[in-house]
Amino acid sequence: MAPMVDLSHVAYRELVRSFGGCDVFYSEMLNARIVPGENTRTSIYLRWTRVDDLVLQLVGGDPEKMHLAARRLDGFRPFSVDVNMGCWLKKVTCHGWGVALMEDPDRARRVLSAVREAVSTLVSVKMRIGCSPDPEAMCDFASMLEDAGADFIVLHARTAADGLSRKARWEYIARLKERLRVPVVGNGGVTRAEDALEMFSSTGCDGVMVGRQAVIQPWIFRDIKALMEGSQPEPPPPLEDVILDLHRLLLEHFGEDVALKRFKTGVVWLSQNLTFGHHLTTLVGRQKTMEGAASVVRDAFLKGIS
Repeated sequence: MAPMVDLSHVAYRELVRSFGGCDVFYSEMLNARIVPGENTRTSIYLRWTRVDDLVLQLVGGDPEKMHLAARRLDGFRPFSVDVNMGCWLKKVTCHGWGVALMEDPDRARRVLSAVREAVSTLVSVKMRIGCSPDPEAMCDFASMLEDAGADFIVLHARTAADGLSRKARWEYIARLKERLRVPVVGNGGVTRAEDALEMFSSTGCDGVMVGRQAVIQPWIFRDIKALMEGSQPEPPPPLEDVILDLHRLLLEHFGEDVALKRFKTGVVWLSQNLTFGHHLTTLVGRQKTMEGAASVVRDAFLKGIS
């Protein structure tokens, strides 16, 4: 499950985990400037139920700060510490972070080396094709990361300019897999369970990462695993139950204000499965309390608004 701001938090991860099938989860990106002094008792980001299958993703561009932050995260004994070299948002790239590091290979190498020195577990990098669709430049950059100590690479198969809109270029995943010795995980364009199998088949990648579709259909990993095992996936679960499960999990892990904000965000995505999804999103968006939000969800499904 991909790292996604306001979405790959502990409650959504637990929702996905409840259906099974997902091997590795990512945190939201964690700011290297904040992590070293972040209070685990009050932080809304440093929350989890288990860490053996959790990748904690760092964003930053200063090797010293990344080293300190990575050392703090390593103390939690996660599955991996990941360096974000793929975020294309201006609020990230304006600092020289995220995909902007791909424009400065020397600094990217120093950042990764600093993280590698601080971490006893696996170190990974999530990157993009780059700022232009240049397969050789992409492969050279990834080879540098491999030499600097990356244990595996996740490739979001779009350029920085593509954002999330252009069709993912899976041929770049295949190209990178041919080039590297370390495992390559493909990301981008998986909107059905069948797509994951096609990505495995067409690229030879070692793993498939799912982002937005995992928040629309939290059971997609279960369905992928079923297809990989030669079985037919189970029918989709009742969506009212899924939405209310997210509601319950948010209240278990966050205070009312944070839970309500993140519930409204989650409903935007889960409602894409519904014919009355836009109306439900509007109704939930007007609520001032979690109790009110749950009430309108139950009422909407009871009435079968269309």
